[in-house]
Amino acid sequence: MVLEKYKICPACGEHNPPSLLECRKCETDLTGVKVMDSEMEQQLEEEKKNESSGASTAPKGVPTLVRVCDCGAHNLPQARKCKKCGEDISDIIPTTVMEEQKFSYKLQAVGDDYSVDLEDEVLVVGRESGLKDYLGSKMYVSRQHAKLTIVEGKVFIENLSNTNHTFINNIEVKGPDPTELKDGDEIGLGGMEINGERQSDAAYFVYHVTS
Repeated sequence: MVLEKYKICPACGEHNPPSLLECRKCETDLTGVKVMDSEMEQQLEEEKKNESSGASTAPKGVPTLVRVCDCGAHNLPQARKCKKCGEDISDIIPTTVMEEQKFSYKLQAVGDDYSVDLEDEVLVVGRESGLKDYLGSKMYVSRQHAKLTIVEGKVFIENLSNTNHTFINNIEVKGPDPTELKDGDEIGLGGMEINGERQSDAAYFVYHVTS
């Protein structure tokens, strides 16, 4: 059986006949778009799913089709005017560039509605430091308990407490070197899980990465 061939518009997702040079829906240039069939499209979708479920937290370059204005601004491929300077860019041919994929990082308290987005490059947490509105009542958490650092799209944690320590997935964070966090890691500040039970005076968070 011969599968139908088509070009998928990178701007609107329209399936176009392979002979078209412009999208029939949004007029985006299709000259550099690969011709594929349903099996190839399914394989591409599976590859994207596999990439999105990977453990890496570092931003990666992703190919993006844009119209690059003379002022340097990157515009959507179907844009007719530059979003930055307002110049007419309808005659500029869209090109593929590698743009940085953005990630966001969050700590979600275990068994609680409390959560916080990690936005600062360095965040010291503790009863009298960052997140003190939540950690202030957790007596096993030190005044300055741990340091979170964002470096090149990766989040690292360093234990600062000499009493009740810091744990990742029930394993104590040791040594002077910061430990990289992975999506889904559970962080224990001042306590660990013992026989399926968590200590009420400690604090527990799950680390999440979203793109």
